[in-house]
Amino acid sequence: MTHSLKQLAIDVGNSRIKFVVLHTNLPVKDCKQLPLVEHAVSMAIDEPVPWDQLRNWLSNQPEEHCQSVVAGSNPRGIKKIVTDWALLPLLPPLEVFNTEDFPLNIEVDEPRKVGIDRLLNAIAANILRNINQGAIIVDTGTATTVDVVSPDGHFAGGSILPGFELSAKSLHDYTALLPLIPVADLRQEEPVVLGKHTTNAIRSGLFWGQLGAVRELIHQFQKHSLFNSSPEPPLVLLTGGGSSLLAPHLDDLVRFEPLLTLQGLAIVAQKISGIR
Repeated sequence: MTHSLKQLAIDVGNSRIKFVVLHTNLPVKDCKQLPLVEHAVSMAIDEPVPWDQLRNWLSNQPEEHCQSVVAGSNPRGIKKIVTDWALLPLLPPLEVFNTEDFPLNIEVDEPRKVGIDRLLNAIAANILRNINQGAIIVDTGTATTVDVVSPDGHFAGGSILPGFELSAKSLHDYTALLPLIPVADLRQEEPVVLGKHTTNAIRSGLFWGQLGAVRELIHQFQKHSLFNSSPEPPLVLLTGGGSSLLAPHLDDLVRFEPLLTLQGLAIVAQKISGIR
């Protein structure tokens, strides 16, 4: 018998919290299908949680066909969500902390120290990539990560660099005169390359420098010996809060999946609960 599973997945990051309602048709027949996103909203870590909006999204949903899950890198933010959970008509969320339960081989020196978002991205990438095809995942948030999934589906490590917001804040905090450039400024219009005053020079460096770093890391990983035996080039995925800024300039290289982390979290919750 086929039915739809609704999931409220919550990713609590260092600077933002993301809420996504997804649905999956059970039993899963297409192994390359990620949970489908119905609604999404994000908020700064210190803003009020949009409980009314979440209740509206989940109204009239039978409890037995609904699941909630929360994970992330910010314990304070997770506590904020769980403490006020009674404001939603759902059972308490599944809190995902232990990555040892993940359906993923983690081939790095210290598996327990890998950020959970990076592993959730890899789990989702394993749904999308072809058999014997690797993957490269670019996730732009507070930090930008560029990670590799091997052709046999193992998380193989990657690179970490400052994201847009962290780079802007560092320039402001560690210099005497440079202004703080909000990331929202970069969304209003594409920064000029040749800045004629300090603000535009910073915008140029933030945007084009980030884009150049991401392009070069993709290029270096594509040449890595890990992919030498693969019959096709790695699938390149772009996700995260800053991904919409980069996507128009990388559309020849990447597949744009802005909510990959939360889709990976939904998959993990299904597997831990024995649903999928």
